[in-house]
Amino acid sequence: MGMITVKKIADDLLACHVMSYEEVNTITCERVEQEASRMMIYMILNKGSEACNILVKSLEKHNPFLFHDLQGYCTTGQVEQDKLNDLIQDLKYVYLSSAFQKYHPLGSDIDIIFDLGTAYTDILLWKKDIHNSRKGQLTLNVLLEELKNPCIIEGEAGKGKTTLLKRIAVLWASENCSALKKFQFVFFISLTSTRGGIYETVCDQLLFEQYPIRKQDFMKMLLAQRQRVLFLLDGYDEFKPPNCPEIEAMIKENHKFKNMVIIATRTESIQKIRQFGSLIAEIGDLSEESCKKLIKNVLTNKLADGLLNQLKEATSMKNLMKTPLFVIIACAIQMGESNFHPSTQTLLFSTLYDLMVEKNRYKTKEITENHIMLSINHCGDLALDGIFDQRFDFQSEDLADIKEEVLLASGLLNKYTAQRLKPTYRFFHKSFQEYTAGRKLCKLLTSCQEAEVKRGYGYLQKINTISDITTTYFNLLLYTCGSSLDATRIILDLLKRIDQHRDISEKNLASEREYTKKSENITDTEDLKRSDKDIFAECVINFFYESSSKSALSRDFEEFFCDKSIFINTQNIPTYFSDFFRYLPNCLSVLGLIKLDFFGNYSPNKEIDDENVEDLQISSLKTYIPEKAVSLFFNWNQRLRSLEITLQDFNKLKKRDIKYLGKICCSAASLKLHISNSAGITGTLNEVLETCKNLQGLTVESTPLTVEDEQQITTMTKLKTLHIRDLQSENLEGGLIDGMKKLVNAEGLILDDISMDEDDAKKLAEGIRNLRKLRLLYMNHLTAIRDGITYIVKSVSDNLRELEEIQLINCCISSDAVEILAQNLCNLPKLNVLDLSENYLEKRGEDAIHRLVDGLNVLPGMKVLMLPWGDDVKVCLTKLLELLETMPQLTKLGLRKWSLTDVEIRILGNFFEKEHLQNLQHLDLAMNCVTSDGWLSFTQTLISLKKLVYVDFSSEQDWVPASLLVCKLSQSVMFPECFAMADFNPHFVLICDISPDTYCMSCTGLKAVGESDMAFKENVPDSIVMICNHMKITTVYLQWLG
Repeated sequence: MGMITVKKIADDLLACHVMSYEEVNTITCERVEQEASRMMIYMILNKGSEACNILVKSLEKHNPFLFHDLQGYCTTGQVEQDKLNDLIQDLKYVYLSSAFQKYHPLGSDIDIIFDLGTAYTDILLWKKDIHNSRKGQLTLNVLLEELKNPCIIEGEAGKGKTTLLKRIAVLWASENCSALKKFQFVFFISLTSTRGGIYETVCDQLLFEQYPIRKQDFMKMLLAQRQRVLFLLDGYDEFKPPNCPEIEAMIKENHKFKNMVIIATRTESIQKIRQFGSLIAEIGDLSEESCKKLIKNVLTNKLADGLLNQLKEATSMKNLMKTPLFVIIACAIQMGESNFHPSTQTLLFSTLYDLMVEKNRYKTKEITENHIMLSINHCGDLALDGIFDQRFDFQSEDLADIKEEVLLASGLLNKYTAQRLKPTYRFFHKSFQEYTAGRKLCKLLTSCQEAEVKRGYGYLQKINTISDITTTYFNLLLYTCGSSLDATRIILDLLKRIDQHRDISEKNLASEREYTKKSENITDTEDLKRSDKDIFAECVINFFYESSSKSALSRDFEEFFCDKSIFINTQNIPTYFSDFFRYLPNCLSVLGLIKLDFFGNYSPNKEIDDENVEDLQISSLKTYIPEKAVSLFFNWNQRLRSLEITLQDFNKLKKRDIKYLGKICCSAASLKLHISNSAGITGTLNEVLETCKNLQGLTVESTPLTVEDEQQITTMTKLKTLHIRDLQSENLEGGLIDGMKKLVNAEGLILDDISMDEDDAKKLAEGIRNLRKLRLLYMNHLTAIRDGITYIVKSVSDNLRELEEIQLINCCISSDAVEILAQNLCNLPKLNVLDLSENYLEKRGEDAIHRLVDGLNVLPGMKVLMLPWGDDVKVCLTKLLELLETMPQLTKLGLRKWSLTDVEIRILGNFFEKEHLQNLQHLDLAMNCVTSDGWLSFTQTLISLKKLVYVDFSSEQDWVPASLLVCKLSQSVMFPECFAMADFNPHFVLICDISPDTYCMSCTGLKAVGESDMAFKENVPDSIVMICNHMKITTVYLQWLG
């Protein structure tokens, strides 16, 4: 049944006092899962029938599939086909019924009925990758045709996630969608009200109790039908997994069910399930045409025309009307307040709130005004406490101090009694509860009564992390800021406090982890996308916009934004960025960095604002650089501190694009430009760079260059960092290598996987000697330079005294080059990073390493030491360890392919146990000749390396790790004192099939090794999975050749 299941059942039996601690330990220490299962069963059989019943219930809970198989229930074929046909017809009847297709989106007291049949408008979807980057647009039909399992639909509150899933159910029932005809069964489930298992939830929500098909037969049918069953799971953000573990397993362990699943969740909750999604799609903005259609379908002609006329006049409403829920709310307000012009979400909800309370006063005429206000006030308490407790369903006892009829009559709460022993109360939408809570929090914080203010600050004290602000309590804080300028000022103080605490923690952590990241991955996608700091800053810009404060709080915001960075994805620039640039220029000026991403594969501008029409008529050219991005900087008359621009996937760059880029680039004192996979820029890069007089950092990746482009690069004398990667074009006379000597201010030079022969290397060596300010030199994967590397090493070690980091990975390093470097290390007093990995020393490797070790004695401050390999270099181990005793700051050590055996690995283990390298975080011992016994003795060493976050001991040989080694490794990484500084999420687990019989275990946030699909493999040994589930170390690689 698997070791994990055995342990979970053993824990249940211990909790029920069926087994003792000694019995549980005996079972869990058994290395073979079959023996552990037998042992547990024999023990229980001797304890009586009650113990057996507890065992069976626990098995059903933790492994329902095995439970059903052992019960020996009838197969699907034995379920009467008539019953299955009846189930299909019952489902279709539900989905085509008025009760399913027509509903009150704002509660039954607001007389707006949404009809899927007439009011539904086509939704635009964005396909996204695991890094949260948009990869193209999808329609609903395309999504269903390309459906992968599981599929996650994300979107902000009110974007239409529920409507989308309901629409899919209706399309299936009506048989009007060819992509859905392959499904025998479609189940739409609201995760806000699940109970029991899948069967119970389906019966509760879609069918009826005592349904003719038994639970056992239903579960068998799901297993047999596999991908012919589609589950539409709505509202994962409000889902409580303990209420229905089977649905949680269907999402996170879908390989067991094999049914198709589409999950809808709010954006702030997707982090809980993103790693499980094979296809992720984000619901895009409602188009203007769809908005008009929706309004006309919901309102009468007269009211619809009135609201549409308001939308034409009020540009502030355009952004709100991109969200279907807000369109519906605007329609509701239009029915009672025809002259209202909302500009923010808070104003929209505020007007709706007041309208609902006033509109329904007549229903509570017999209740005194005092009781009404008291009940409404308590409703705010209910909403606020619910947000902090993550509760969205309330019971009668929660309304003890509230007159129920007041809240029900006003529509602030809805009551649900169907198939419930006790009634349940909810706000009509989660967003409305968040608004009500924000309104209440604002009232407390700005109250004249000290007790209320103290209570308000008590709530704020529960918000302690950046994650709390950007996800859990984002909307609460948004509506609090939107309710009052004074409240916004108080919230800003909270943000500053949390930010200062984060900065202190990050500085301490960064100083300890300075070199843990693989430096060869310097262009990783994650570095080019939004960081947590960017997301945090964007949240605060959201709060500013919602507060409608314009410039009133500019000084308060300036203190927060000092030295912050913001990320602007030009595919979708929100309105709040425009207001930020317009009203807070002082905040822009103190920002440490603005990052802009431009994508050439994105369609040229199609959305044209009215004010831009005239300009576009003058020039018919459409651009890949969006004019909305340009407009942010167009009237900018101050100087930004630093700007980082990424140009990706450009197949073409027009003259107007170059002009726009020039306008943006010249607005900053410091500019970094990253060009990736953009053949369309080839030949025009020189024109782009001519506008970038302030360029200090340039990265060109997978983009060919002409000689004119290269010559222009060498004229950028202010350039501090140059990074060229994947450049396979021939080096032309007068190009980059010849002009390298001109870059006299360069502090960083990175050449990775570029076409370069021995003669080119010799020219480069001559040019490098002039780069006296160089602090960082990375030259990786230059496999054709042969002896040219010797000239480069000599030039570098003779002339560049400021060098702090040298990385020469897989670039033909010879013993001669190593000896020259060793001899001249005294000329490099600031060197603290030396990476010569993936280089084979063909001749005299042992002597070269000996000399290198001797030379390194003058550099006791080394932090990174990754050594080359060669024949018999392992004889240098003892001398190397003597050197390492003098390098207490070392954080990264590599002895890859050193042919270490069990003898050497034990020596190395004994050295680590003496705690000479307490700061070690990265250890590469891959491709050595160690057996399971050798690694077994070494695993105990891991406990003494308390800061270790990466270890690699994979092997190319036919090595089958002993099961004892796997268990020992699991125990090592589970020690609480081990890896105390490893602040990584242990739930991110990946098992990749990177070769026919090789598995890679990783907890690096789902970063794949190889090109395989990311998924758990069914035949992975439970002991391996157990390690993954408890991993506290960043990465462990173990080749599994069993």
